[in-house]
Amino acid sequence: MLSLSINNQLTDLQAWQQSVFCMALAEQNITHFKMFSQAIDSEHGTTADNILQLFWEKLTVKGAKINFTIQEENFDAIIPESNDYDFYGVYPAVDYCVIVNCIFNSFTTKSKDEALNASQTSFATIASFIELQTDQEIDEEELLLEPLFIDQLEVQKTLLKMLDNERSPELIKSIRQYIQSLESTSIGISTIEN
Repeated sequence: MLSLSINNQLTDLQAWQQSVFCMALAEQNITHFKMFSQAIDSEHGTTADNILQLFWEKLTVKGAKINFTIQEENFDAIIPESNDYDFYGVYPAVDYCVIVNCIFNSFTTKSKDEALNASQTSFATIASFIELQTDQEIDEEELLLEPLFIDQLEVQKTLLKMLDNERSPELIKSIRQYIQSLESTSIGISTIEN
């Protein structure tokens, strides 16, 4: 696990803040899953999109209900098995699924570690992407100097600042808008749909 200044803040978040933090990282990186789904000619990207949308509705629309058990079953059915594919895109897609599982856990188990797990997973995606490009392993010291890592750390710090406000649908919507305004995933892929 990366020893980062934000780790303690992440484990101190309230349950709703844990959920929103994980949802924001999923929002930033759903493109990884959609691209993988397109590459294997599957409609799973739409399913993932719908499930993520339900999470946002749950926290911003009064009276919105989600049957977490059914949605988790739906989601489990589309998680790819990395050993079944021989191209890189499966790994960011699997990392995306790990972050979504953190969202489910944040709602159902009230664990204090879900935001931290989602944060670390997001950084792991960056590390594996850099290793793919350089064809060598990267250690923590090197990773901390990488522009993608620095950008992602700033995004997560901004999320923590935004979450340090009173809960309201407006705040949660503004967090989603902030993530959408970045227009790129944690590894720099454009999220603007053509």
